Amino acid sequence: MKLIVKEFLSQLKESGELDRLLPDLLARMKIIPISRPQIGVRQNGVDVAAVGRDKGGAKALFLFVLKVGDLGRRDWDGGVNAVRATLNQVKDSYLHSFVRPEHRSLPVRIVVCSTGQLKQDVTQDYNGYVADNQTERVSYEFWSGDDLAALIETHLLDEYAIDPSERADLRRGIALVGSRDYDLRHVYKLLDALLLGSHDGSVRPTTAHRKKFIRKLRTAALVLEIIFRWANEEGNLLNAFKVGERCCLWAWEFIRVRELFKYRPAMASFRDIYQIHGRICRAYYDKVGPYFMARDGISVYAGENALVTGKVFEQIGVLAEIGLVQLQNSSGEDGQVAAGNADAIAKVLVSLTKNNPSSGSPRYDENAIELSMAFMLLLGTGNNEAAEAWLDELANRVSYCLRTSKCFPISTDSFDDLVALEVGELTEEEVGKLKDLSTLVPTLMYWSVVFGHDVLYRKLQSIQGSIFDGICLQLWYADEATESLVYRESAQYESGTTEAPIVFPADVDELIAGEKKKLDSKAIVGLDAFSAVRYGMFVMVMMACRHYRTPFPPQFWMSFIVARSRVPASDQNDTTP
Repeated sequence: MKLIVKEFLSQLKESGELDRLLPDLLARMKIIPISRPQIGVRQNGVDVAAVGRDKGGAKALFLFVLKVGDLGRRDWDGGVNAVRATLNQVKDSYLHSFVRPEHRSLPVRIVVCSTGQLKQDVTQDYNGYVADNQTERVSYEFWSGDDLAALIETHLLDEYAIDPSERADLRRGIALVGSRDYDLRHVYKLLDALLLGSHDGSVRPTTAHRKKFIRKLRTAALVLEIIFRWANEEGNLLNAFKVGERCCLWAWEFIRVRELFKYRPAMASFRDIYQIHGRICRAYYDKVGPYFMARDGISVYAGENALVTGKVFEQIGVLAEIGLVQLQNSSGEDGQVAAGNADAIAKVLVSLTKNNPSSGSPRYDENAIELSMAFMLLLGTGNNEAAEAWLDELANRVSYCLRTSKCFPISTDSFDDLVALEVGELTEEEVGKLKDLSTLVPTLMYWSVVFGHDVLYRKLQSIQGSIFDGICLQLWYADEATESLVYRESAQYESGTTEAPIVFPADVDELIAGEKKKLDSKAIVGLDAFSAVRYGMFVMVMMACRHYRTPFPPQFWMSFIVARSRVPASDQNDTTP
C-alpha cells in the first residue's frame, strides 16, 4: 500500500493537489492548519501553516514549504522559486511579519515537504544551510515522498477508515482500472464500505460520530483521487469517470440519510469529492474532445452498427453530464467561467451529433436518458436551433425504423436482443415484443414542445395511430419514494409512477394545459422532492439517471412546457431558461 501511495504522490502537482492533500493529512495528525494556499495572495515562502505537537510533545508552529518531485541542485538554488530562496524568505520575512501574536512564543518547525527525495548532490548543501540557520527556537525538517506515503497510510488509510482486509480491494482496483472490461467491482465494494455500509440507522449522530463520518468522506475522496491518477496513467479515464459518479452519488446519500446538509464539514467534504469528479470530467473532455470535432471521430469510419451506436450514445451521455456539471457550477463563485465552459461543451456536443450519423439512430429505448440530458444542456446554453435540427433527425429515423421494424430502439436493455434483431434471427412475434413500448417517442415529442418545435410535434402526433399503433407510449415519473433510492440504485423498480398509454392531443395548447393541470393538482411530485434539487445540486439527479439507468424524470422539462402558457405566441420559440 505504501508503494501505491508513493506512486500516487509522484503524480501530484504542487498547486491545487499536494496543497489540498496536506491540510487533511495534518488535521488527522492533530496538527491543525491555520492557513492554506490562496491564488494571488503573497505567501512569503510558506504554503501551509499549522499548530500542533511536535515529536517531543511540545506545542509548535509548523511552516510547510511544498515541492514536487526529487530535489536536485537546480531545485535547491536555481532562482527565486528554488528551495534555498524560499527558506530565506520564510526566515527573513514570514517569521518577522506574518506570525500571529499568539504563536510568537512557540518553537518553529520549518518543514520542506516533497513528493520525491533529496538528491545526493544537494544533501550537503541542505545540511549546511540547516546548520547555519537552525536556532534554539527554529528547526528544520525534510519530509520525503516516503515519509508522506507512510503518514498517509498511517493516518488517512488507517484501520479506522479502511479495514486492512478492504485495502486489498483498493490494490485490485488499481491493478485493473486500466482494463476496458473491468466492472470496477473492487472499487465499488470499498466505497460501499466507506459510504453506505457504515450507516447504523441513526439520523441524529453525536459529535464523535460526526467526526468519524467526516473521516470516511475524506478517505473516499482520497480513494477517488488515487483511482483517478491511476486510470489517467493507464489511459482509461472512462473508468475514473464512472468511479467519480458513484463516489459523488454515494457521498450525497451518506449525507442525506444522516441529515448532515447543515453540517459544514460534511458538505465541505462532499464538495471535495464533487470537485475531484469535476477534474476527472475536465481531463476526460480534454482527451476525447478533439475526436468529437472530427467526422466519424467515434466510429472511425466503421459505419452504423449496434456497437458504434452504443458507444456514440454513451459519449453523448458523458459529454452532456460534463456540460451539466459546468451549468450547475455557473450558479457558484466562478459562475461566468463555468457558464462559458458549459456553452463550449454544448457546441462540442452539437459537433459530435453532426459528425457521427449514429447519433440520430438510438438503438435502446433507454437512450432517452442520454437524449434528455443532452437536450437539457442545449436548452440551458441557448443552442435551440441545433436541438431542433437534431430532433428532426431523430424523429425521422426512429419513425422509419419503427415502421420497417428494422434497427429500431428496442424496449429491453439486452445486447443479445439487439444483436438478434440486427442479424434477423427473430420471429415477427419476437420483434413485436421488442417494440411493444416506448419512452423514447414521448420524450422526443415533449422536447419538441419545450423547444417550440410544434411542427415536429404535430408530425409525430399524426402518426400516433399508424406507425406507433400497437406501441404503448409511456413515461415514468419520480414520486416521494424515489429520493431514498435514486442515489444508490436504479429507482424505477421500487418507486415512481408510470403514465401509460399516453395519447397525445393534436393541439399543442391542449398538451400544455394538461401538463399545467398535472402540476397544479399535485398529482406529480415536484423537483423539490429531491434533496439534491433543494440544496442546489440538480445535476446529481441527472448523474444518477445516467449511472444507474433510471429513466429521466419528466419533472425536469414540465416547468419549461408550462412556461409556454405564460409566453406570448410570438415569443414561444424562445425557450432559453
